[in-house]
Amino acid sequence: MANAPSLLMRSRKRGAKVALHAPVPSRFGKQIAAGAMLLTCVGADASIAPRAVAASAQSHAFLATSGTAIRTNSGRGKKILLRGVNLGGYLVFEPWMCPMDSSGLKDDYAARRVLKRRFGPKIAQQLIADYERSWIQNSDFNNISKLGLNVIRLPIWYMNLQHHDGTWRRHPFKQIDWVVRHAWAHGLYTIVDMHGVPGGQSNSDDTGRMRKHPKFFNNAADINRTVALWRRIARHFRGNPAVAGYDLLNEPTAAPSRAALWAVYRRLYTAVRSADPAHIIFVEGCWSGNVHGKNIGWGWNALPAPTRFHWRNVVYEMHSYNWDGNSTPAQMQNTNGQVRDFQAHKKWNVPCYIGEFNVLAPAPNPEKIWAYTAKTWSAQGMSWTMWSYKAAHGTGNDSWGLYNPRAPMPPTPNLRTDSAKVIRRDWQKWSTARSFAINSMLRPALAISR
Repeated sequence: MANAPSLLMRSRKRGAKVALHAPVPSRFGKQIAAGAMLLTCVGADASIAPRAVAASAQSHAFLATSGTAIRTNSGRGKKILLRGVNLGGYLVFEPWMCPMDSSGLKDDYAARRVLKRRFGPKIAQQLIADYERSWIQNSDFNNISKLGLNVIRLPIWYMNLQHHDGTWRRHPFKQIDWVVRHAWAHGLYTIVDMHGVPGGQSNSDDTGRMRKHPKFFNNAADINRTVALWRRIARHFRGNPAVAGYDLLNEPTAAPSRAALWAVYRRLYTAVRSADPAHIIFVEGCWSGNVHGKNIGWGWNALPAPTRFHWRNVVYEMHSYNWDGNSTPAQMQNTNGQVRDFQAHKKWNVPCYIGEFNVLAPAPNPEKIWAYTAKTWSAQGMSWTMWSYKAAHGTGNDSWGLYNPRAPMPPTPNLRTDSAKVIRRDWQKWSTARSFAINSMLRPALAISR
């Protein structure tokens, strides 16, 4: 998700999202729970965890595509619509939506750099871990599950796994494994989303580091490093039914051409498949540029037909933000546009997933457009995850969080001047149970009757 306040001042994104579906059948839910208990018992080492899951739970819960549908049992079971939320502002700081810093630091990279310079690498990492433990806790997965949702999209960036110089962290998957394990225990799949790559795929803070001139697409070393990242991620989660799949590259808007975007996707797809032949791969059409003089917006035409490169078991992902008009007609038109785009590409035989969306809060009845969007996409078999589960952007019915902070908001630390003790104390106050309330505008539209 890009910097929302700045985007609200200008039109940038095109898309749409949402899809409701009946909850996972109770029999399937029991299989998920069985696998989750085993995952919990073996701990965070995913090299062991996938093999520890009971074979029956694996075979029945493991997701794969079948035509335009996603199905259980490795694509041979029941249809399932993925519907849930993004865990935004969690493993990638986005200052506009989380209590990162009050001094004006612009992104995750700047925050980590200041903490490391002031307190040293060990204390800096401890503080980051304190924030993560507060922002998302086990009770949050329970909150999501109780609404009848069945998936979380987990934005990560390369700095969660590696140091800036490319060396791997000592326990690179510790926090990601914790998420996958606890989400699974509550019947939630996880989509691992690469939100920020070395060099940056856009100039947005949502990549982890704002850059005036992102260099990823023109830098072979950065591309090779990302290929290696995905190969290791895929190897780590191979065989794990709790993972719905891998989202290769979030909002790659800095791609200089559609051909360049396709070339990178081919490299990343091949890297994943070399390590993991079975998991779904999510490929985003979130790019805008010109092709033979024609503007290609955020949609299916940004992507190739999967048969062109012999891609299999892929889901095509769109993001939906309509900044052109915060009115009910404009938002409904955007919702319907996503449906038309999907229908126009049905011959590609690929499922549609709206990985991010927000329909804002158009007067006089914002609940109406949220419900309309959910029902419309649901009827078309389109999976979705809204942006975002929780946000510090505003209280009450601010549209950015399914959970928003209660007034008065907790303090946000000043990373430039506050002591480590104060930073830790302030961040610990931002747990959902302590300081947030569910958004009464979004709950009726996003909750799925069991």
